[in-house]
Formats: sequence, C-alpha cells, structure tokens
Amino acid sequence: MTEGTIETHATGVAGRLVDLLVQVYGEAPPVTFTAWDGSRVEPESGDADIEAHFESRRTVRRLMWSPGQEGIAKAYIAGELTVDGDLETAVRLMRDYVEQASAKRALEPADRREVLRLTVQLGAVGPAPRGPSEPVDAVTGHLDVPGQIRAELPAELADAILGSGAAGLADAILGSGAEEANARTEIVYTVPEPLSAAIARWESEGLVVDAVQDAVADERERLRQIGGRLMEHWDAVVDAVGVQHTRMWRVSLVLVRDNLERRAVRAYAISGAPA
Repeated sequence: MTEGTIETHATGVAGRLVDLLVQVYGEAPPVTFTAWDGSRVEPESGDADIEAHFESRRTVRRLMWSPGQEGIAKAYIAGELTVDGDLETAVRLMRDYVEQASAKRALEPADRREVLRLTVQLGAVGPAPRGPSEPVDAVTGHLDVPGQIRAELPAELADAILGSGAAGLADAILGSGAEEANARTEIVYTVPEPLSAAIARWESEGLVVDAVQDAVADERERLRQIGGRLMEHWDAVVDAVGVQHTRMWRVSLVLVRDNLERRAVRAYAISGAPA
C-alpha cells in the first residue's frame, strides 16, 4: 500500500467505513459491514455470517475515540451498533482485529491526513459521545449480571433466566459435602476482588477454606446458558428494565465469557465451613 493512499472497497458509507479501517489498521475488518445509508461490504477474509450494522455517524465517532472492547460495548448498549449473528463471535473477531492490527501499524502523517479526510466524509468528526448511562466500566472486567438479574427482575422471570445458581455449580465442581451443617460454597472472580482477598474475607468471617478449584470452563458454560435464556425472554426483560439495561446484560455476559477464555479474568469455586 502506497503511503497516504487506500484501495477503495465499495461505494456508499459502508465502503468508506472499510476504507477508513484499512487506513487505520492496515487491513480490512473480518465481518460484514452495513451502514445507515443501506450500503454493505462483505469481508475479504473472516466471517461473512457476522454482520455489524452501523446505525449512525455517532457509531463511527464512538469507535474512533474508543476502538476496543469498551467502545464496542458502549455502541451496542446505546443501540448505535447492532449485530446479526453470534454476538460473542463478533466481539471476539473485532477485538482481535483492533488489537492485532494496532500492534502492527503506526500511522504516518499522510495516513493521519487520509483518516481525517475519510472521517470528515462520514460526518463523524467531533468529541467523544457521552453515555450510555449503564455501568460500562465494569463490562470490560467482571460484572455480576446473574446477581443483578436476581435483584432487578421479578422472581419468576429471574428463575427462568438463571436456572441453577452459582452455589449449585460450585458444589458440582468441588463435589463438596453440602450436607454438612453451615457448609458454604461460592464462585469468586479475580476481578474486582483477587482470590487472595476472597480467601482472607472468608477467614475474617470465621470460615475455613477447604478447597479451591478452577471454575473457568464451568462458569463460561453457565454464563452461555444464562445468555441464551436471556435472549429467549428478551421482550419480557426489556419490559421490566428497559432496552439499554437488557443490552448491557447481554454484552456483559459475552465480555465476561471472553475475558474468562483469555484468562484476563479467572473464576474459582471455593468451599469451606465454620472453624
């Protein structure tokens, strides 16, 4: 690629979006893009079954200011970015694309001028968009979505989405003696509380930790099932807490699963009893 020039991929907004991403990252995105004007560009390589819809110029502006997990999550929660196909696959593909391409490419002055030109063409120049008002900072680490669902939804709806609880999962992983009086099992994450702090908290409460076991695979599966049931009851959840809050839960479940898979967050099953 000659400095300051790009290969034009298509006409319309979607084509300019792809051209902008090629200019910034040096390669085309791995998913299909559609834009607010109805234009569409399929990936040169990647997953054509995943289709990302850029709903407005605001979407581009948000992702230019925050191109990683947080920006994708905010745009999705705000309804500025919608996805056809598996959301977890889409987030993983785009996260890998941004991280890997960014590591390989440094923008020269001519590149930066071309990026500015394309951004102006897209009408996406401006300050970073505000909002949404959901707890997005926690989305990129660990957010206790099951706990929020239990606390914020009607009991019958929460039961339908959550199924068996975390304590049941911990018992199953550890094979712990749940029949013992006052025995306790719990799934803990290393974000925001490190494992050592969780164990210290137990000990400060007069409990003896009997066993600690890695629970990443089991927890990822539990969150996958919760996410599936959330989709099954989508309309009822939206009626109860609103569409942005429901979107926040969905993308949070996806990102926590992704961070568990990458070991950016770890999950452990802890079992213990009073001393």
